[in-house]
Amino acid sequence: MDTKKRTKLIKDAQKVLKEFARLNNATDFPSVDKFDHLHEELIEMSRHLRYKDEDERRKIIVEKKEVFIDGVGDLFFGLCRLANQLNVDIEDAFNEVKTNIFSRYNPKALKKTGKSAA
Repeated sequence: MDTKKRTKLIKDAQKVLKEFARLNNATDFPSVDKFDHLHEELIEMSRHLRYKDEDERRKIIVEKKEVFIDGVGDLFFGLCRLANQLNVDIEDAFNEVKTNIFSRYNPKALKKTGKSAA
């Protein structure tokens, strides 16, 4: 896998959220509430899987698919809002950390590309 190749994300999502903020007369400046919102969304999803073995988690993921679709959607929505508030381009941020994460957690993938893990 070429970790240097840019991954395309839904860049338009940030534009949509800028318009959302404008339409709602929201000040696009980060607050602790935005971080807390993201944390709450993660906790909401994890409650369904916490203290379950792998088989139980697999079953719950299927049975409660809508909970996870809603949670991931809310997280991405909130993340786009936060990124805008911090003036961070999500696509750029992802591509900047991607190689570092692969080198830390999957050095075999880098060997295939001839890159160094260091």
